Amino acid sequence: MSMQDVLLRWSLGSQDTTSLSDLKDDKFEDMVWLCKLSILSFQRWFPLARFVLLYNGRGYTKFLNTFHTIEPQLLFPIETVDQLDKLKSNPPSNPYHFWPKGVWWKWVPFRLDISKHEIAIDTDIICIDEPKTWYDWLESDEEIIVAPERYKEVSVNTTGDFSTHPLLKGKKPFNCGIVGQRKGYDFADRFFDVTKAVDFGSTHNSLFITEQGAINVWLRSLELEGVRYLCLDPLSNAWVRDFLFFLENKIRVETIHAIAWHKEIMRSLSDVLTERIKHGTPNDEFRHSIIVAMKEAGFYHKYVIMKQLGEADLGSEFLISKKTI
Repeated sequence: MSMQDVLLRWSLGSQDTTSLSDLKDDKFEDMVWLCKLSILSFQRWFPLARFVLLYNGRGYTKFLNTFHTIEPQLLFPIETVDQLDKLKSNPPSNPYHFWPKGVWWKWVPFRLDISKHEIAIDTDIICIDEPKTWYDWLESDEEIIVAPERYKEVSVNTTGDFSTHPLLKGKKPFNCGIVGQRKGYDFADRFFDVTKAVDFGSTHNSLFITEQGAINVWLRSLELEGVRYLCLDPLSNAWVRDFLFFLENKIRVETIHAIAWHKEIMRSLSDVLTERIKHGTPNDEFRHSIIVAMKEAGFYHKYVIMKQLGEADLGSEFLISKKTI
C-alpha cells in the first residue's frame, strides 16, 4: 500500500439550507474547528496522502482565515477548493438537476482524482487510533468502502425519501459519513442517475437522510452488478454515544462519529481529543481525561458519557450522585 495513492476529502460550508457564513461567529468557529480536528486526526495516519477540503459557503476568504488561525494547527498544509466558484464556471459544472444545498455539496464533484483511492469523510468523524480496517481495504480489491449505520433497518430516519425504494427493502442501511472508491473506478454516473429521483425541496431533500438514501441506492444497485464493498466494523468505527463503552470493554476503536448535538460534546473534549490525536494518549489516561473534562459539562453531555461507564466509576470519578445528574 502506498500512501501516495490515497486522497482524503472533506466538504464544509452549508448545513442543510443554512450557510456557515450565516451563522454567528462562535457557531461558525465550532464547525470549522471540528472539520480541522477531523483532518488533523487523519494526517497522522496518512502522512503522504493528498488532503482536500471543499468549501461551498459564502465568504471564502473569511473561511480560510478562520481555518488557518483556529487551533489546533495541522501537521502539514492541505488543498482547499472554492466549490461555489467552480460551480459557476463557464460552462457550469453542476451535476444535479437542482442547485445543491447542504450535504448534496459533498459530491460536487463525485470524484476528484481517479488515479487515487479516494475517500470522502464527514467533518464530524475523528480518527483516534490507527485505522487498520481502512488499511485492510486499501490492500484489498474491493471497489468501495462505506461506513456502517447504527440502525438495523432502512427507514425514513436512515434513508429519507428513498426509504421505500425496492432495492433497500429488507436491507441494513449504510451511513454515508465515510464513502470511498478504489483508484481506477468512478461510479459518479450511477449516483447522479439516482439523484434524478429527488424532488428537491419537497420533503427531506436538503437533509442528510435523503442524500444518505441516495448513497444506499447507489451502493445496492452497484452490488447487483458485482461491485464489491467493505462496510467498516461498527465497533471500530463508533458513535460518540458508544465509543467510551467500547474502550472500557477493550474494543479497539479507530474512529468516532459525532452526530447531531454530540458535536458539542466533542468541543468540550477539545484538549483531550487533540492530545490523543497528536500523541496517542494511552486508553486509560484518555479515559480519565474524558471523565475529568466531563465534570464541568452540561447535563445532557455528561449523561451521554456517564451511561457508558460503570457505577463504581461514576461514584468515584464523577463525584456526583444520581440525584444531581
